[in-house]
Amino acid sequence: MASQRLASIILLLSLFTISSSRPDNGGIAVYWGQDGREGDLVTACNSGNYKIVLLAFLNKFGAGRTPAWNFAGHCDNGASKKCTELESEIRQCQEKGIRVLLSIGGAPHYSDYSLSSPENAKEVADYLYERFLSGQFGPLGNVMLDGIDFDIEKTEDYWDDLARKLDFFRRTTGRYFYLSAAPQCPTNPIYYLGKAIATKLFDYIFVQFYNNPSCSYTTGTNAVLNSWDQWVDLVPSNNSLFVGLPAASSAGNGYIPAEVLNDQVLPHAKQASNYEGVMLWDRYRDVQNGYSNSILSNVLKSKLPVSVESVSDGIYPSVYKA
Repeated sequence: MASQRLASIILLLSLFTISSSRPDNGGIAVYWGQDGREGDLVTACNSGNYKIVLLAFLNKFGAGRTPAWNFAGHCDNGASKKCTELESEIRQCQEKGIRVLLSIGGAPHYSDYSLSSPENAKEVADYLYERFLSGQFGPLGNVMLDGIDFDIEKTEDYWDDLARKLDFFRRTTGRYFYLSAAPQCPTNPIYYLGKAIATKLFDYIFVQFYNNPSCSYTTGTNAVLNSWDQWVDLVPSNNSLFVGLPAASSAGNGYIPAEVLNDQVLPHAKQASNYEGVMLWDRYRDVQNGYSNSILSNVLKSKLPVSVESVSDGIYPSVYKA
């Protein structure tokens, strides 16, 4: 019995390691792909500053549209380099342990996307899985990206259906991938992604604390911290929260100077058990401003060790903060 019990514990812990999205030591997520001057993807990953890189964007899809993407000057859009050549760069990033996700959506003024029905959401999910998550040939080559990011900035309908269908794939195909959402900071209501976030299926929530004066940094940190607390209460403890910020004052209203973030915002944010780190818009501004270099050591937190607790007749792994 003792050996069977030990075997069960080991099995459950191994499964937990594979499928869990709970935070480890925290880190920085960054959007890459919206300015050709930001440098290539490998250089971004080699910087050592990022835990997650979000490829921006698949910006045309749904409702009968032929899917299209915009990675600024990096590939396809008038450039000589085809996006399939990003395959080797994506693999190099993944080999370093950096998670590479495809971001879908983007700002409405240069994007054309929507979902017309639950059935259409399933069609888009099929496309995303087959072309970006399965290892089959797609716009980025034969890649298996680490997940899909929802940067949805128009319409509310059927994004929850898309999340459920993608979740079905990761539960039934034997390969866990990540889902993230990048909502704007207001919570009453949550613009565009409220129904989707209510599914509780998103591993990462990159809250955009910018371009919304009611919850962005203007003359002080109160608005940001109050909004952060609302998000902590709103998001389940197994969904990881990121403080989403412009990496430079030119990237959007709500830029927080590095010293203010380090001294006033992050100490408060890290009190939340599901704090995971900082999301930056975007890589180009970060290169110009050196923002991630100035905050990285303060973004990180203690690792979360795994303990085993006895629950009823079974043994279940749990995570607690050190």
